[in-house]
Order: sequence, then structure tokens, then C-alpha cells
Amino acid sequence: MEESGSPIAGHSSGTSQAVYTDIDGTVTAYNTIFEFLRFDAGNSRKAEAEEFLEGLRAAARNGVPRSVTNARYFSWWRGRRVGDVQELGERWADVQAGSPDDWSFLEPVASLLDDHAAAGRRLVAVTASFEPALLHVRRRWPNLELLCTRPLLAGDSYTGEIEGALVGEAKAQAVLTHAAEHGVDLSASFAYGDHSSDLQFMALAGQSLLVTTMPQPPVVAG
Repeated sequence: MEESGSPIAGHSSGTSQAVYTDIDGTVTAYNTIFEFLRFDAGNSRKAEAEEFLEGLRAAARNGVPRSVTNARYFSWWRGRRVGDVQELGERWADVQAGSPDDWSFLEPVASLLDDHAAAGRRLVAVTASFEPALLHVRRRWPNLELLCTRPLLAGDSYTGEIEGALVGEAKAQAVLTHAAEHGVDLSASFAYGDHSSDLQFMALAGQSLLVTTMPQPPVVAG
């Protein structure tokens, strides 16, 4: 891991501080939107789901930008009612809670988030995932705010398109907007990520930590 400053020490707690964190590969040991899709597919659509996900991975390997592959992911949910997908997310979170070893949180960031929460700092996820896939994470940190991908709707159903992929520069812009709206002192705040595309938003915080691991295949979520 690479660190800039001490993850906790250096500033007193307060509402002007925030903790901005990537999720997949930083907080969770799995890709939230890939695994949520697999849960949705179950056994009846397992082959279809794997073919769909392999198509996204192949595109990433061939140099298709993460913003594009992330947008393609949401075509899976086209025509699905928002309430049904939310209920699916609740059921997946129940399954995850029943098998915590299979759905583990990553250290050191998980413990750092616990410490930040105890200190009263606002926790903010900055992720290309979407809300129904993050319920297990939010159950551990109930006050976690979400800066995430927002699927477009037609009535009460997903269109399969999104407002915009929250990757790279879009993450940095989302953090800047959030900080301005909530009076967050970025110089007194913290940021965590695991990928080079996270560096832009991480550079905005006074203290940051980049969690580095062995090289992994390209993924869609950030």
C-alpha cells in the first residue's frame, strides 16, 4: 500500500471532515456489481450472466475505457422495476450477512472506516457501483453516503442507461461537488482507493492511502 500522511492522526474530528472511499477492491474483497448480477442470474441464467460479464472483461482487456464498460453493465437491468431490484439487493445482503467469510471486508480500510465512524467523520463512498449492490456495505456503516452510478429511469423501471459512469475524473468532480455542498474541508479529510483511476479524487484530500495488490484482470466497477 502507498500512504500519504497518517490515516487517522493529524486533525481533530468534526463535521467539516469527510472520508471518501472507493469500494470494490478497497473496502470489499469482491466486485459488488458483478457479484450482484450473478446473484440475480442464479442458476437459471448462470451461463447468460457469465457470457455477459466476460464480454465486459474482454472489452476492458481490449482497451475499452472503464466508463464505457461500466455503462454497458447497466444494460443487464433494462426494464427491471426499481423496487424489485432494491428488494433483490436486500435479499443479497441477507445472504452475505449469513456467510461473512465469503463476503469479507478488506483491511486495513475496513478498520480505518470503523475508526473514522467512531470519530464522527462523515463516510462517503465514491464508486461506479449502484445502491442496490451496496446494501451489505451500508449495513456495516449505516451512515455511509453514496456518490455512485445513477441508472436512468422510465417511470419506475430502469432504462439500461446511466447518467454517467463514476470513474476517473467523474469521481473527482463528484467529491468536489459533495464537499462544496456540505462544507467539507478537503484538506482535513481522507481518501482511500485501490486503482490508478482513483488517484484524481484521492489527490483532493489532505490524507490518502492507496491500497495496492497483485495485478488483477480489468474490472468494470471502480
